Amino acid sequence: MNKRKIITACLAFAMAFIMGFGLIHPLVASANAQSDFNDAQQKLDEINKEISSLRTKKSKQQAEKKNAQTQINLVKTQISALNKEIEEANVQLAEKQRQLEQKKADILWTDELFKERLKAMYIMRSGGTLSTVLAVDSFSELLTATDTLQRISVADTQLLKYMDDEKKAIEAEEAAIQEELNALVEKQGTLENKQAELAGYMQKLDSQLSETAAKEKAAQETQTEVYARYQAAKAALEAELANQNSSGDYVGGEWIWPVPSNGHISSPFGWRTLYGVADNHIGIDISTGSGTWIYNKPIVASNSGVVTKAVYGTTGYGRYVVIDHGGNNLTLYGHCNSLAVNVGDYVQQGQIIAYVGSTGNSTGPHLHFEIRLNGTPVDPAPLVASTRP
Repeated sequence: MNKRKIITACLAFAMAFIMGFGLIHPLVASANAQSDFNDAQQKLDEINKEISSLRTKKSKQQAEKKNAQTQINLVKTQISALNKEIEEANVQLAEKQRQLEQKKADILWTDELFKERLKAMYIMRSGGTLSTVLAVDSFSELLTATDTLQRISVADTQLLKYMDDEKKAIEAEEAAIQEELNALVEKQGTLENKQAELAGYMQKLDSQLSETAAKEKAAQETQTEVYARYQAAKAALEAELANQNSSGDYVGGEWIWPVPSNGHISSPFGWRTLYGVADNHIGIDISTGSGTWIYNKPIVASNSGVVTKAVYGTTGYGRYVVIDHGGNNLTLYGHCNSLAVNVGDYVQQGQIIAYVGSTGNSTGPHLHFEIRLNGTPVDPAPLVASTRP
């Protein structure tokens, strides 16, 4: 009798252990799948932030390069205009120098002529009054001849003075042109130095831009690898949700819209672009706009059922709820701000189960809503269209 009791007790313990292991094992697997998904999601978020930061940096560098190129083009235009001004100033200076040389030659010639006249007048005057008297027929002619000699002397002196004044005026114009030319050449040198500095700056920007582009390329390659891990972890988690044991038959009835206060679908069911690649969105996103007042809008159960998951995650779906409606039919409510139910709770259709938030992989307050019929995700929109506000 004692042996029989011992054997019975051992069998009971073994069965309890096996049943216990059977109950615990799926939970361990679920935790591992969720952990892998969260880890992949976190790393994907990190690499996406890095890529976003690099793209912002690259955009700024491209803007700086464009601005530098604009400055270089402006300086080139200014240098070109200065070169033209310098060329014109050189032409004017050459013309003034030619005029000055001509004026100097004219003055020299006039000066020589004046000297000859002075010499002639000196000889004439040194001959005495007798010579002048003998050379004229009357006293009137004598006066006229003497006056003419004086006028010639005065005219030559005035001409020489006029030509000397002309020479000084040309020299002043020449000096002014030379001063202007010197200023233009100095300005040209300043602009050429600025052009050289901008060229060096442009070279530095090109180097920085190349470095940023290389980092972005490397980050994109890493993103591809991490995204593959993310997809694999997501698929594993999806498989667990799909294979979750359902409690009994489907509760029946129609599905209702899960956010009574909002009816805007910001992202529909099906393929979309996520992280720069194609992604199959297996639910719909119901947006509640922007601003703090849109948080905590009630989320209600689309149908009656048992809460099988009430997760307080920080990645992926964030805080989310899964309800089993029987017959392997499930609904999922993701990115909640807070939850109003616990695992094992039975909820009625229309009962508040959570509140709208932006937890997990979310860029703004919204509800990610899924309906899975016989374990397969389907488009919820047509199923809840009749109750959509």
